[in-house]
Amino acid sequence: MEPDEIRAEIQRRKQRAINLRIREIQWSLYNPYHYAKLLADDAELIYPAFREALEVSDNHIQFRVEDAAYVLTYKKKSEERQFSGSRRLEDEVDITHATLALEVDGKLVFDFEVRKMVTYTPDCPIFDETMGEISSFVEGPWVNVIPELLGKIRLHEKAAWDRRNPPKIQQRLEEDMKGFGL
Repeated sequence: MEPDEIRAEIQRRKQRAINLRIREIQWSLYNPYHYAKLLADDAELIYPAFREALEVSDNHIQFRVEDAAYVLTYKKKSEERQFSGSRRLEDEVDITHATLALEVDGKLVFDFEVRKMVTYTPDCPIFDETMGEISSFVEGPWVNVIPELLGKIRLHEKAAWDRRNPPKIQQRLEEDMKGFGL
């Protein structure tokens, strides 16, 4: 392939990853603090097939789906502090640059940049997470497996909460019925 063809193919793959919303799906799935807390306090809320093979540490989560091993790794690249505004009303901004990578069976298949910002204003902190440039994208069956898994995780969690809170659900239904004249 010629260099221009290679660049065009890379752009096509990046656009495909964006269209499939892989960054968003991967970011939603990566939550080690949430999973660690649930494993310790309330494992029932974690989708059983996911929970059985889940291993959590500070910067990555590992799990299995069928015969494939998955690892999501968050790696800080740099941190900086900035100040904005006038001297009297200066806001402090902490910025963390990082990457979030997905490996399947030990092979890097997806990687993108993340920027986390916390702006400390006089009123309250403002949080912002921005998904940046895609650095790696090797398409494979995981492109379908990961979104399906995330969907199952969310459905299981909702069902578990619904089982625990039937009076609230019934109360919301009754309020909705009144609102629609039923």
